[in-house]
Amino acid sequence: MTHKLNHLYLMELFVAIVQHGSFSGAAKQLQITATKASKDVQYLEKSINTTLLNRTTRSIHLTDSGEVYLNSALDILELHSQMVDNIDVMKTSLSGELRITAPVLWGEVVLAPLILAFKKKYPKVRFIADFSNETSDIYRENIHVAFRSTELKNEPYLARYICKDEYVLCASREYLQQNSQIDSLIDLDHHQMIIFTQKGSVIDRFDFTYQQQSIQHHVKGSLSFNNKKAIHQAVIMDSGIAVLPKYLVAKELLSGEVIEVLPNHKIKSSSFYALYTQRRKDSTLVNTFIDYVCENMDNDVVN
Repeated sequence: MTHKLNHLYLMELFVAIVQHGSFSGAAKQLQITATKASKDVQYLEKSINTTLLNRTTRSIHLTDSGEVYLNSALDILELHSQMVDNIDVMKTSLSGELRITAPVLWGEVVLAPLILAFKKKYPKVRFIADFSNETSDIYRENIHVAFRSTELKNEPYLARYICKDEYVLCASREYLQQNSQIDSLIDLDHHQMIIFTQKGSVIDRFDFTYQQQSIQHHVKGSLSFNNKKAIHQAVIMDSGIAVLPKYLVAKELLSGEVIEVLPNHKIKSSSFYALYTQRRKDSTLVNTFIDYVCENMDNDVVN
Protein backbone atom coordinates (compact mmCIF):
# COMPACT_ATOMS: atom_id res chain seq x y z
CA MET A 1 0.00 0.00 0.00
CA THR A 2 1.43 3.39 -1.00
CA HIS A 3 1.44 6.39 1.32
CA LYS A 4 -1.22 8.07 -0.81
CA LEU A 5 -3.62 5.23 -0.10
CA ASN A 6 -2.69 5.05 3.58
CA HIS A 7 -5.32 7.19 5.24
CA LEU A 8 -3.65 6.91 8.65
CA TYR A 9 -0.60 8.55 7.11
CA LEU A 10 -2.75 11.23 5.49
CA MET A 11 -4.37 12.00 8.85
CA GLU A 12 -0.94 12.24 10.51
CA LEU A 13 0.23 14.56 7.72
CA PHE A 14 -2.83 16.80 7.95
CA VAL A 15 -2.60 17.08 11.76
CA ALA A 16 1.13 17.87 11.51
CA ILE A 17 0.46 20.65 8.96
CA VAL A 18 -2.12 22.25 11.25
CA GLN A 19 0.11 21.97 14.33
CA HIS A 20 3.20 23.37 12.58
CA GLY A 21 1.25 25.90 10.54
CA SER A 22 3.25 24.98 7.46
CA PHE A 23 3.85 22.18 4.95
CA SER A 24 7.62 22.39 5.48
CA GLY A 25 7.35 21.87 9.24
CA ALA A 26 5.06 18.87 8.78
CA ALA A 27 7.30 17.46 6.05
CA LYS A 28 10.35 17.69 8.32
CA GLN A 29 8.49 15.88 11.11
CA LEU A 30 7.39 13.06 8.79
CA GLN A 31 10.72 13.00 6.93
CA ILE A 32 9.27 13.71 3.50
CA THR A 33 9.64 16.65 1.13
CA ALA A 34 7.40 19.70 1.29
CA THR A 35 6.41 19.05 -2.32
CA LYS A 36 5.22 15.54 -1.44
CA ALA A 37 3.33 16.89 1.58
CA SER A 38 1.50 19.38 -0.64
CA LYS A 39 0.66 16.78 -3.28
CA ASP A 40 -0.56 14.29 -0.67
CA VAL A 41 -2.90 16.86 0.92
CA GLN A 42 -4.25 17.63 -2.55
CA TYR A 43 -4.85 13.89 -2.99
CA LEU A 44 -6.60 13.76 0.41
CA GLU A 45 -8.87 16.67 -0.49
CA LYS A 46 -9.67 15.12 -3.86
CA SER A 47 -10.40 11.71 -2.31
CA ILE A 48 -13.01 13.17 0.07
CA ASN A 49 -14.17 15.81 -2.43
CA THR A 50 -13.76 18.82 -0.17
CA THR A 51 -11.28 21.61 0.59
CA LEU A 52 -9.68 21.25 4.01
CA LEU A 53 -7.15 24.10 3.92
CA ASN A 54 -7.23 27.62 2.55
CA ARG A 55 -3.69 28.47 1.47
CA THR A 56 -2.07 31.85 0.92
CA THR A 57 1.58 32.68 0.34
CA ARG A 58 2.01 33.45 4.06
CA SER A 59 -0.46 31.33 5.98
CA ILE A 60 -2.68 28.28 6.11
CA HIS A 61 -6.21 28.32 7.52
CA LEU A 62 -8.65 25.53 8.21
CA THR A 63 -11.96 25.50 6.39
CA ASP A 64 -15.11 24.41 8.26
CA SER A 65 -14.65 20.96 6.73
CA GLY A 66 -11.02 21.06 7.80
CA GLU A 67 -12.05 21.65 11.44
CA VAL A 68 -14.33 18.61 11.30
CA TYR A 69 -11.63 16.48 9.66
CA LEU A 70 -8.99 17.63 12.16
CA ASN A 71 -11.08 16.71 15.19
CA SER A 72 -11.98 13.32 13.75
CA ALA A 73 -8.39 12.64 12.70
CA LEU A 74 -7.10 13.44 16.21
CA ASP A 75 -9.59 10.97 17.69
CA ILE A 76 -8.77 8.22 15.20
CA LEU A 77 -5.00 8.67 15.61
CA GLU A 78 -5.35 8.57 19.38
CA LEU A 79 -7.46 5.40 19.23
CA HIS A 80 -4.79 3.82 17.03
CA SER A 81 -2.07 4.91 19.46
CA GLN A 82 -4.03 3.47 22.39
CA MET A 83 -4.49 0.20 20.54
CA VAL A 84 -0.74 -0.08 19.96
CA ASP A 85 -0.04 0.89 23.60
CA ASN A 86 -2.45 -1.71 24.93
CA ILE A 87 -0.95 -4.44 22.76
CA ASP A 88 2.51 -3.50 24.04
CA VAL A 89 1.25 -3.68 27.63
CA MET A 90 0.07 -7.21 26.90
CA LYS A 91 3.66 -7.93 25.96
CA THR A 92 4.71 -6.60 29.41
CA SER A 93 6.63 -3.75 27.84
CA LEU A 94 4.92 -0.36 28.12
CA SER A 95 5.85 1.91 25.22
CA GLY A 96 4.60 4.88 23.23
CA GLU A 97 4.89 8.65 23.35
CA LEU A 98 3.77 10.91 26.21
CA ARG A 99 3.48 14.64 25.57
CA ILE A 100 3.24 16.44 28.89
CA THR A 101 3.03 20.04 30.05
CA ALA A 102 3.37 21.48 33.54
CA PRO A 103 4.21 24.81 35.24
CA VAL A 104 7.94 25.53 35.12
CA LEU A 105 8.86 25.37 38.80
CA TRP A 106 6.62 22.43 39.76
CA GLY A 107 7.72 20.61 36.64
CA GLU A 108 11.40 21.06 37.44
CA VAL A 109 11.21 20.31 41.17
CA VAL A 110 8.45 17.70 41.45
CA LEU A 111 7.56 16.20 38.07
CA ALA A 112 10.96 15.85 36.38
CA PRO A 113 12.31 13.31 38.93
CA LEU A 114 9.11 11.26 38.52
CA ILE A 115 9.42 11.31 34.74
CA LEU A 116 13.01 10.10 34.97
CA ALA A 117 12.06 7.33 37.39
CA PHE A 118 9.15 6.26 35.16
CA LYS A 119 11.43 6.29 32.12
CA LYS A 120 13.90 4.06 33.97
CA LYS A 121 11.09 1.61 34.74
CA TYR A 122 9.63 1.76 31.21
CA PRO A 123 12.58 2.58 28.92
CA LYS A 124 10.54 2.27 25.71
CA VAL A 125 8.31 5.23 26.63
CA ARG A 126 9.21 8.46 24.82
CA PHE A 127 8.62 11.68 26.78
CA ILE A 128 8.16 15.17 25.38
CA ALA A 129 7.86 17.42 28.44
CA ASP A 130 7.16 21.14 28.10
CA PHE A 131 7.51 23.08 31.34
CA SER A 132 5.81 26.43 30.77
CA ASN A 133 3.59 28.81 32.68
CA GLU A 134 1.61 29.52 29.53
CA THR A 135 -1.73 27.69 29.32
CA SER A 136 -1.71 25.19 26.46
CA ASP A 137 -4.65 24.14 24.33
CA ILE A 138 -4.49 20.45 25.21
CA TYR A 139 -6.76 19.35 22.39
CA ARG A 140 -5.32 21.41 19.56
CA GLU A 141 -1.69 20.91 20.61
CA ASN A 142 -2.23 17.16 20.99
CA ILE A 143 -0.98 17.03 24.60
CA HIS A 144 -1.56 13.80 26.49
CA VAL A 145 -1.49 15.20 30.04
CA ALA A 146 -1.39 18.75 31.37
CA PHE A 147 -0.54 19.17 35.04
CA ARG A 148 -2.03 22.40 36.35
CA SER A 149 -2.59 24.15 39.62
CA THR A 150 -6.25 25.09 39.40
CA GLU A 151 -9.55 25.27 41.23
CA LEU A 152 -11.33 23.39 38.40
CA LYS A 153 -13.91 26.10 37.79
CA ASN A 154 -14.11 26.11 34.01
CA GLU A 155 -11.80 23.35 32.82
CA PRO A 156 -13.22 21.63 29.70
CA TYR A 157 -11.18 18.48 30.35
CA LEU A 158 -11.25 15.33 32.44
CA ALA A 159 -9.24 15.75 35.64
CA ARG A 160 -7.55 13.64 38.28
CA TYR A 161 -6.42 15.08 41.60
CA ILE A 162 -2.66 14.89 42.16
CA CYS A 163 -1.82 16.90 45.29
CA LYS A 164 -2.31 20.20 47.06
CA ASP A 165 -0.48 23.24 45.74
CA GLU A 166 0.26 24.52 49.22
CA TYR A 167 2.18 27.69 50.09
CA VAL A 168 3.88 28.55 53.39
CA LEU A 169 5.04 31.74 55.07
CA CYS A 170 8.56 30.87 56.13
CA ALA A 171 12.02 32.01 57.15
CA SER A 172 15.31 30.41 58.05
CA ARG A 173 15.85 29.29 61.63
CA GLU A 174 18.89 31.58 61.82
CA TYR A 175 16.87 34.64 60.72
CA LEU A 176 14.12 33.97 63.27
CA GLN A 177 16.63 33.49 66.08
CA GLN A 178 18.28 36.82 65.32
CA ASN A 179 15.11 38.91 65.01
CA SER A 180 12.06 39.79 67.10
CA GLN A 181 9.38 37.22 67.84
CA ILE A 182 6.40 36.90 65.51
CA ASP A 183 3.04 36.31 67.19
CA SER A 184 0.66 38.06 64.78
CA LEU A 185 0.45 39.43 61.24
CA ILE A 186 1.16 42.93 62.55
CA ASP A 187 4.57 41.74 63.71
CA LEU A 188 5.51 41.14 60.06
CA ASP A 189 5.64 44.91 59.59
CA HIS A 190 8.83 44.96 61.67
CA HIS A 191 10.62 42.25 59.66
CA GLN A 192 12.49 41.94 56.38
CA MET A 193 9.97 40.68 53.80
CA ILE A 194 10.95 39.09 50.49
CA ILE A 195 8.32 39.80 47.83
CA PHE A 196 7.42 38.13 44.54
CA THR A 197 7.00 40.34 41.47
CA GLN A 198 5.10 39.29 38.37
CA LYS A 199 5.29 41.17 35.07
CA GLY A 200 6.42 44.30 36.89
CA SER A 201 3.69 44.14 39.54
CA VAL A 202 4.69 43.61 43.16
CA ILE A 203 2.66 40.92 44.96
CA ASP A 204 2.59 42.61 48.35
CA ARG A 205 -0.76 41.26 49.59
CA PHE A 206 -0.91 37.93 51.37
CA ASP A 207 -4.23 36.09 51.61
CA PHE A 208 -4.57 33.99 54.76
CA THR A 209 -7.20 31.78 56.32
CA TYR A 210 -7.28 31.99 60.11
CA GLN A 211 -9.94 30.32 62.26
CA GLN A 212 -12.05 29.77 59.11
CA GLN A 213 -11.94 33.46 58.21
CA SER A 214 -10.18 35.10 55.26
CA ILE A 215 -7.63 37.75 56.16
CA GLN A 216 -5.63 39.98 53.84
CA HIS A 217 -2.38 41.55 54.95
CA HIS A 218 -0.18 43.97 53.02
CA VAL A 219 3.57 43.96 53.54
CA LYS A 220 6.53 46.06 52.45
CA GLY A 221 9.39 44.15 50.96
CA SER A 222 13.07 44.97 51.26
CA LEU A 223 13.79 42.45 48.50
CA SER A 224 11.71 41.68 45.41
CA PHE A 225 12.28 38.95 42.83
CA ASN A 226 10.29 37.68 39.86
CA ASN A 227 11.76 34.22 40.41
CA LYS A 228 10.73 31.88 43.23
CA LYS A 229 14.05 30.05 43.17
CA ALA A 230 15.76 33.38 43.90
CA ILE A 231 13.33 33.98 46.77
CA HIS A 232 14.06 30.49 48.05
CA GLN A 233 17.78 31.27 47.95
CA ALA A 234 17.21 34.53 49.85
CA VAL A 235 15.31 32.68 52.57
CA ILE A 236 18.06 30.06 52.89
CA MET A 237 20.62 32.86 53.20
CA ASP A 238 18.76 34.36 56.20
CA SER A 239 17.57 37.44 54.28
CA GLY A 240 13.99 37.54 55.54
CA ILE A 241 10.48 36.09 55.44
CA ALA A 242 8.71 34.97 52.26
CA VAL A 243 5.77 33.02 50.91
CA LEU A 244 6.98 29.98 48.95
CA PRO A 245 5.50 26.78 47.50
CA LYS A 246 5.77 24.10 50.16
CA TYR A 247 7.32 21.65 47.71
CA LEU A 248 10.18 24.10 47.10
CA VAL A 249 11.18 24.31 50.78
CA ALA A 250 10.10 20.78 51.73
CA LYS A 251 13.61 19.49 52.49
CA GLU A 252 14.53 22.52 54.57
CA LEU A 253 11.25 22.35 56.49
CA LEU A 254 11.91 18.69 57.32
CA SER A 255 15.48 19.41 58.44
CA GLY A 256 14.47 22.46 60.48
CA GLU A 257 16.71 24.77 58.47
CA VAL A 258 13.55 26.65 57.44
CA ILE A 259 10.59 27.19 59.78
CA GLU A 260 6.99 27.98 58.96
CA VAL A 261 5.97 31.38 60.34
CA LEU A 262 2.52 31.77 61.92
CA PRO A 263 1.53 28.18 61.04
CA ASN A 264 -2.07 28.79 62.16
CA HIS A 265 -2.41 31.35 59.36
CA LYS A 266 -2.75 29.30 56.17
CA ILE A 267 -1.89 30.83 52.80
CA LYS A 268 -4.63 30.50 50.19
CA SER A 269 -3.81 27.58 47.90
CA SER A 270 -5.29 25.42 45.17
CA SER A 271 -4.55 21.88 43.94
CA PHE A 272 -2.63 20.20 41.17
CA TYR A 273 -4.64 18.10 38.73
CA ALA A 274 -3.75 15.99 35.73
CA LEU A 275 -5.96 17.21 32.88
CA TYR A 276 -6.58 15.21 29.73
CA THR A 277 -9.18 14.93 26.98
CA GLN A 278 -12.01 12.42 26.71
CA ARG A 279 -10.19 10.53 23.99
CA ARG A 280 -7.24 9.85 26.35
CA LYS A 281 -9.29 8.34 29.17
CA ASP A 282 -8.81 4.73 28.00
CA SER A 283 -5.11 5.07 27.19
CA THR A 284 -3.14 2.54 29.20
CA LEU A 285 0.02 4.63 28.93
CA VAL A 286 -1.65 7.84 30.13
CA ASN A 287 -3.40 6.13 33.02
CA THR A 288 -0.30 4.19 34.06
CA PHE A 289 1.78 7.38 34.16
CA ILE A 290 -0.81 9.35 36.13
CA ASP A 291 -1.16 6.42 38.55
CA TYR A 292 2.62 6.39 38.93
CA VAL A 293 2.74 10.12 39.69
CA CYS A 294 -0.01 9.79 42.31
CA GLU A 295 1.53 6.72 43.95
CA ASN A 296 5.06 8.11 44.08
CA MET A 297 4.27 11.65 45.15
CA ASP A 298 5.84 12.21 48.57
CA ASN A 299 2.68 12.99 50.56
CA ASP A 300 4.65 14.24 53.55
CA VAL A 301 6.40 16.77 51.32
CA VAL A 302 3.75 17.93 48.86
CA ASN A 303 0.52 17.47 50.77
